Amino acid sequence: MALRYSRSHLVTVLLVALAFSSACGPGGRERGDGELSEGAAALFVHPDSFDFASNPQLLQRIRATPHGYFRFINIPFSRLVCERFNHLVDTGPLGPDRFPFNLHGDAHVEQYAVTDLGRGLTDFDDSSEGPGWVDGMRFTVSVRLAALANGWEDQADDIVAEFGRGYWDVVEDSTLSAPVPAMVARYQATFKHDSLAYLAWVDSIMQPLQEADRQELLSSLESYSRLMLATNPSLTDDFFEPIQVGALQLGVGSALDTKYLVRLAGPTPDPADDVIVELKRVRSLAGIPCIRADDDDPFRVLQSGARIAYQPFRFLGFIEHGGEMFWTHAWVANYRELKVESLESPEELAEVAYDVGVQLGLGHLRDVGGAFQQMIVVNVRERLREIEGELQDGSQVLAGEVIEAWEAFVLASDEPGS
Repeated sequence: MALRYSRSHLVTVLLVALAFSSACGPGGRERGDGELSEGAAALFVHPDSFDFASNPQLLQRIRATPHGYFRFINIPFSRLVCERFNHLVDTGPLGPDRFPFNLHGDAHVEQYAVTDLGRGLTDFDDSSEGPGWVDGMRFTVSVRLAALANGWEDQADDIVAEFGRGYWDVVEDSTLSAPVPAMVARYQATFKHDSLAYLAWVDSIMQPLQEADRQELLSSLESYSRLMLATNPSLTDDFFEPIQVGALQLGVGSALDTKYLVRLAGPTPDPADDVIVELKRVRSLAGIPCIRADDDDPFRVLQSGARIAYQPFRFLGFIEHGGEMFWTHAWVANYRELKVESLESPEELAEVAYDVGVQLGLGHLRDVGGAFQQMIVVNVRERLREIEGELQDGSQVLAGEVIEAWEAFVLASDEPGS
C-alpha cells in the first residue's frame, strides 16, 4: 500500500525544524517564498541530473516518500552532516582524526535486514572511517522519517533516544547483546526454503549482457576464483565455476551503480546448491569532508562489513573488471529488508533502533585503537553524553530539511521534460 503523507504532518515537522535551525547553522538564513533553506538546498538534487529513463521505477520510489528520497541522497546528506556538526570533532590525541571509527556510511531503517544468517544493518557500499556521529545522524533522521510515515511523529524523540541508549549501553559493556526485535520473527516466518524457486527468481532478475561484455566478465572472474580458492582452501576448483552471469538493477541509493550477478556451480553439480555472488562497483565518496575513503579501494567496504555486521556474508572479496574495482559477497536464499510501511507499531521501530545502536556501538570501535583500544573506549564514554542533545535536535532539523528537499524534487520532476 502506498504511504500517504498528510499536509499537517509535513507542516508540523517543517515548522519544528525551522524553529531549531537558527541554532544549527546553515538552515537559519532569511529566505523568500519559493526558496529552499540552505540546508534543504544542500540536500536537493535535480531529477535532470540523473538518467531515470532506463529505470523509471527508481524515480517513482524516490518521489513516493521523503524516506525514499532520503535513501537516494546519502552523499549530499553526509556532506551536510560533516559541515554542520564539525564542532563535535574531538581534536585531542584520541579524536577521530587519529583513531577514526569504522563507519557503515549509510545507516538507515531500510538497511536493516533479516536473513538466513541473522539480522542487522547490511549493505556497506558507503562505508568509510570517520566520526561516529555521521552514522548516528543518518540513522536518527531515518527514524524520524519512518515515524512520520506511520503517524508516530509524537514518539520520534523517544525512538531516537532508544538508538542512543543502545549505543551508550554497549560502549559501557561490550559483552552486551541486544534483544532480537519482534519484527525479526515475523519476517522469518515468511521465509521459504525452496532452492530451485530461489534460483529461478535470481535468473529472472539477471539482465543479459552483450556477448563481448559477457566474455570480458568471465575473464575477470578467473582472478576472483583464484582469490576465493586461496582463502577457502577446503573448497574444490569447480565450486567457483561460473554457470551464468548478468547485470543487476536493484536498490534505491545503489540503483544507478554498476552491479553484476554471478551464478556459481557450488559444492556439487546439482543446480539446487548453486551459489549466487554479487559484484558491486566500489562507489566514489568524494566530497564528504570528515571521512577517510579511497574511491577505488574495496577493502574499506570489506573491512567495515567484517567489523560492523553481526553476521558477515560469505565470499567477501574483490575483483578488477573493466578498469574498475568491485567488491563481492554471496547472497543468501532468504533476505528481507525492513520496509518502513511494514512496521506495526512505534515499539517495533524502537526495538530496531536500540538494536542498531548496539550494532554500531560495537562496530564503530572494533579494532580502531590497537594496543590503545581501552583508552579509546574510555574517551568515547566520557564524550557520549555531550552529543545526546545534538542527536535529538540535529536530527529533527535535518528531517525537516529532507522533507523540504523532497518536495522540491517532486515539483521539479513534475516539470515538462523531467
